[in-house]
Amino acid sequence: MGAVKNFLFVMLIGCFSVTAWADKIGQVVFDQIGSYKFPEDMLRFNVQSKPGDEFVPKIIDEDVKRLTGTGFFADVVAESKQNAGTVDVTFKLTAKPVVKEIVFDGNKKFPTSDLEKEITLNAEQPLNDKNLRESANKLRNFYREKGYNEATIYPVIKNAGQDTVNVTFKIDEHLRLKVNNVTFSNNTVFSSWDLKWSIATRHSFLSRFFEIGLYDPKELDLDKLRLREKYWGKGYLDFKVEDIKVTPNADDPEYVDVHFTLFEGKPYTVNNVTVKGNKKLSESELAKCIRLVKDTVYDKEKENQTKDAIESEYAIYGYADFTCKVNRYPDFQTHRVDVEFELTEGIPYTVHDVNIKGNRVTKDKVLRRELVIQPGDPVDKNRIEASKSRLMGMGYFKEVKATTSSAEEYAQKDVNFAVEEKDNYELKVGGGFSDTDSLVGMVSLTNNNFDITEPSKYFQGGGQRLRIAGMFGLTTYGGNIDFTEPWLFDIPLKLDLSGYWNNVSYKYWDEQRIGGRTALTKKFFDDFTSISLGYKFEQVNVHNMDSDASQQLKDERGRYWVSSPSLEIARDTRDSLEDPTTGYLLSSLASVTPKVLGSSNNYYRLEGKASYYMNFLDKALIWHNGGKIGTVSSFNRNEQVPLYDRYFLGGGDTIRGFPYRRISPVDDNGWNVGGQTMLLLTSEVTHPIWRFIRGAVFVDAGSAWKNSYSMGFNQFNMGAGYGLRMKLPMINAPIKLDLAYPIVMNQENCPRRLQFHFNMGFTW
Repeated sequence: MGAVKNFLFVMLIGCFSVTAWADKIGQVVFDQIGSYKFPEDMLRFNVQSKPGDEFVPKIIDEDVKRLTGTGFFADVVAESKQNAGTVDVTFKLTAKPVVKEIVFDGNKKFPTSDLEKEITLNAEQPLNDKNLRESANKLRNFYREKGYNEATIYPVIKNAGQDTVNVTFKIDEHLRLKVNNVTFSNNTVFSSWDLKWSIATRHSFLSRFFEIGLYDPKELDLDKLRLREKYWGKGYLDFKVEDIKVTPNADDPEYVDVHFTLFEGKPYTVNNVTVKGNKKLSESELAKCIRLVKDTVYDKEKENQTKDAIESEYAIYGYADFTCKVNRYPDFQTHRVDVEFELTEGIPYTVHDVNIKGNRVTKDKVLRRELVIQPGDPVDKNRIEASKSRLMGMGYFKEVKATTSSAEEYAQKDVNFAVEEKDNYELKVGGGFSDTDSLVGMVSLTNNNFDITEPSKYFQGGGQRLRIAGMFGLTTYGGNIDFTEPWLFDIPLKLDLSGYWNNVSYKYWDEQRIGGRTALTKKFFDDFTSISLGYKFEQVNVHNMDSDASQQLKDERGRYWVSSPSLEIARDTRDSLEDPTTGYLLSSLASVTPKVLGSSNNYYRLEGKASYYMNFLDKALIWHNGGKIGTVSSFNRNEQVPLYDRYFLGGGDTIRGFPYRRISPVDDNGWNVGGQTMLLLTSEVTHPIWRFIRGAVFVDAGSAWKNSYSMGFNQFNMGAGYGLRMKLPMINAPIKLDLAYPIVMNQENCPRRLQFHFNMGFTW
């Protein structure tokens, strides 16, 4: 009987437990204490407990923590009230005092409006400790980025009455420290001058006007790594920066002197170079990748080249998870180092699918035809990167991201390209000023992703290019329309069509051209070499001739027809069309203008052009060498080609140091009448000055001669000088300023004086 009673008691307790466990939440009420009331939706968003849910004390505790974590409440308490089968939950919330006003005290260098943009604390809302800390940190970072590394910011909270407070950010800006002298001790391998240009901490005379040459303690840590890389390139593996002393300048407290104490050690020689973990490729197959040579001085750059070459070799076979770790084992006694390349191969992958997303306007085929990786190919990171570069180079996208992801099948991956499209139509209104075109205004409408077959999509998404432009200036006016189809008939055959009407006023006459051009261009051998077949048909009007012109020039007046097919072969390996730093361009052009095709005269043109770019010190210095040679000749060598197709040199685009179009043969009046043979040579080295400003040292040489296939170096001209290259980011303005002097002059009737060449343009 006792056992039965015990059993019934246990069962009764269990029933009560189940009943308690099964209680549901009835109401969730927010009791807000204080003058400021938060929207109830915001409060409910921060709690997990909902009416109808099971009542779980642990979840209620978590809700309290989440509400407290918002930072808006001084106190959060949860109370529960048992009803018949339900539990009502009340959260009692005591809001922090409301921020009545936010004040900045001590800011002299920057206006309050700039500082307000940096903070996340808001007036007319309860004080939030998290936002307060975050705002103070953002202000500190703001000052630090502007070069005020010693600035201090701390918030002060004062009672403003009736549950309100005022927050004041106390700011002590201190001096904006600039770098004066940078010196080194114990350096024997590199000169102090060389080391200065290897680091970011250095003096600049522009520091008084721009944010350059500022002292930044964080940059000093990076400078240690930069110096180490430089010394490791010469084999000094024991190199270290022993000490950095920063001393305020006695004459000007706004400047500091920075001194690096170095320990160079001795250079290491490469002992053994081994590869470990290779299964797919044998040591003999990887030997071609090894750039480090035994018994030569260790070179970090060659080590990196070896690593990159090995990774590229494995990438060809689709080893997407491949890693290459470099282990160095230096012997401090003998100063020899063993270098081991430790490989982790993983497995080879093939491409299951290539996915493209983000192209809302651009047709899928327009993107896929640019890819160099397809389903079934090895997952080659080189091909993926090349495809990404080609997509970005199309000019349609703000950003292109390339990733790989696992596919359902074993040893396969999907390659994914995510693109972010730009606005296709671009209207530009602007102007420019140069020693060539004087003052000129311009308006243009451009679409680099045009589609002539899609009016329903506002003629967008087909990968074609359209540009309509007009200009009007003191010496030139006109307009043109250009259309390009890069994949004619869906094959890699580019079609260019252009129509134009323009008038240019030269010194003694005007030339008006009305006509059109077309060309078909096909790449062959590789992506760098192309052949182009073109045709031009235009009417040229030589008019408004100066009344004092010689009879030779006056005979050139009139309207002429030009019907000219051409052939051009080019090879272009430059890394950029706008700002090349490496690579070369080679091109040759042949054109003929015969009467049989409707031309007014019989003549032909042959030209060749070459440009070569190289860089030094991680692209700090860029050296460009270039040349152009050309001749134009009548079918009858005794006749002169028309005035409008002769060569004129001089000016900012050809030979600097000479006025525009002032290098050419002259007539009896001493007026330039153009030549039939031309040679132009140039060499230029640019170097950084500050951000978007670079300096340039240059030499130009060449001349234009009267007869075809005829040159005389006794008529050679040469100019040299220095200039600035600027790209103003706020107005997208390329600016080119050059000061040059004719150091060799063999041109008749040309002034020998310093010439200023300028080319400035901007658009909105």
